[in-house]
Amino acid sequence: MKTDLNKLRDEYATKGYCIARNIIKKEALEAAYQEIISSDGTSVYKDQSGQLRRIEGIYDKGPNLININNTFLEFLNLLFNEEFLIFKDKYNAKPPGGEGFFAHYDGIFTWVDKDGVERDGWHYYSDKFVNILVAIDSMTEHNGPLEVACEHKGSFNDLLKNTKNNNTPDLKPEIEALLDFEKIFINPGDIVLFSSRCPHRSLRNSSSNDRRTIYYSYNPKKDGVHYLQYFKDKDASKNKASKSLSGET
Repeated sequence: MKTDLNKLRDEYATKGYCIARNIIKKEALEAAYQEIISSDGTSVYKDQSGQLRRIEGIYDKGPNLININNTFLEFLNLLFNEEFLIFKDKYNAKPPGGEGFFAHYDGIFTWVDKDGVERDGWHYYSDKFVNILVAIDSMTEHNGPLEVACEHKGSFNDLLKNTKNNNTPDLKPEIEALLDFEKIFINPGDIVLFSSRCPHRSLRNSSSNDRRTIYYSYNPKKDGVHYLQYFKDKDASKNKASKSLSGET
């Protein structure tokens, strides 16, 4: 794992996101992909046109996936000098013609639990999350690359005011119009680390090739283990909004 950690720390501190190159071997990613698509006990979501959109509940479904998670945990410890735990996980498929995502934060929304109590999104579990996305296929201009804007500061309620406040984390159009998004062009094995408070979006895949990614979210270890509870709460939530992010076809 050869990378300039000091440079990455400075970038993350300034922008809330950074890119590290050649962290996972392409062969390991392809093997992990096979583990994902052959696994039982996962949650599968499709887009409005019926194409595979994402698969959740994957990080421990095979030795290559376990090794990827362990690599990410080690990287986070080195970068932040803090231990983290996996909070949630997903594989994003994005085949040719696959939908993009509206601009949003991660975890900034309200949800209603099984007892009818309104909760503060991911912040019900922790107030800090770091996402790591690893590319299985290259992200290019034409296949709907991830687009990220600098991290927003403030409390959960401060950021919630920037969203549509409709039980999704989608940003209001007037907020999105003020932001400067950077398109992230990465190759297989490269990773993007970004705060859950970074607005991010993507357009549809207008290429003829897949744009596959593995995308994990982590919370500090001091805030506790929430992985199983998160998915249990998600399944039991009384929110009427889609439990998979939506985007334009």
